[in-house]
Amino acid sequence: MSGQILAQHSTAAYHNVNGADCGNKVVVLNKVGSMRHPLVRACGWLRAGKQAMAMLVALATAAVAVPAVAGPTLLIDDATGHVLYAEQPDQSWYPASLTKLMTVYVTFAAVKAGKITMETVVPLSEKARGQPATRIGLRLGIDLNVEQAVRGLILRSANDFSMGLAELIGGSEEGFAEMMNAAAKQLGMTRSYFTNPHGLPDPAQLSTARDMAVLGRALHKDFPERAEMFSTPSFIIHRGTFHSQNDLLRTLPGADGMKTGFTCGAGYNVVVSATREGRRIIAVVLGEAMRDERSLRAAALIEHGFAVAEWKRVLGAPKLDKLALDPPAVQPVYDMSKETMTRTCGNLKRRLRQVAQAKAVRGPAPAKVDAPPVVPSQGQAKGG
Repeated sequence: MSGQILAQHSTAAYHNVNGADCGNKVVVLNKVGSMRHPLVRACGWLRAGKQAMAMLVALATAAVAVPAVAGPTLLIDDATGHVLYAEQPDQSWYPASLTKLMTVYVTFAAVKAGKITMETVVPLSEKARGQPATRIGLRLGIDLNVEQAVRGLILRSANDFSMGLAELIGGSEEGFAEMMNAAAKQLGMTRSYFTNPHGLPDPAQLSTARDMAVLGRALHKDFPERAEMFSTPSFIIHRGTFHSQNDLLRTLPGADGMKTGFTCGAGYNVVVSATREGRRIIAVVLGEAMRDERSLRAAALIEHGFAVAEWKRVLGAPKLDKLALDPPAVQPVYDMSKETMTRTCGNLKRRLRQVAQAKAVRGPAPAKVDAPPVVPSQGQAKGG
């Protein structure tokens, strides 16, 4: 297994992204200060000379640390498909509003096929208007077109717009779900199943970090002309201005999409992409307990991706479509309801106790660098 990169789980066991034993290994561990970070461990046959090894060590030492304990995570180079970091990529998870990426994909496909246009009016039925928050809630008599609906569900996670698009394109919520599942099968999303267009809780609606990475790449590849719709920080419908719920668009250099998601059962999810000097990296983070933790982990992964992408390409890291599929989990999908730290999920006091206990153990916290404020959670049915 020449030139594979390993990730360390909380069990302290090392494996490569294919889950295979590496045999003879050349180990490079990254250190930041006095802390040892399980960033990279290169394994393979030692074929290079001392100069090449010195370069490899320098690259690893310069890499950005990735947290060791978290939910399912996947990091890829969008153009090449190289897997830059993987942790439980095939663990089933509730996608929450990441579901809307598939709603957008099916909508773009319908436009491309000529079934609708971006100017087609989207009727908002009583069912669409009655969807739980997050919703935009246009007044009766205000027209909504496909472009506005897509922008609304990308930027504001509008459940009413999602249902409106589903009924327009699929004829019904059930008909649109069939189209979503057909698209998932075509794209190779082997462990995803959709029952609704918005991601509100349904125990049957599942996906994985791998499948969301596949979907993110497909949106970029199949509809490059629509990329701007993911990166726009705000949009206007009639006299209303709506801003993106994705704080990474404001805080992460080069960020250009894609979608956040949240329910109590899913925790805080995100698929985010960023482009720098012509290279785009996609990170998928599932199941963080708090919104700011999701953003911090996603940003750290993106920085790590840019730091090691070229090195991974040279070493021959596996590509997403060649990454060995983990066996199906014996346990059912993990439910974050008791761990998601918001008042809505009933765990805010528990979170405050955990923070106090952690501070007591580690002593005074170091001075923090000023950062933009993080918008607090807005409830179980919210999109972000």
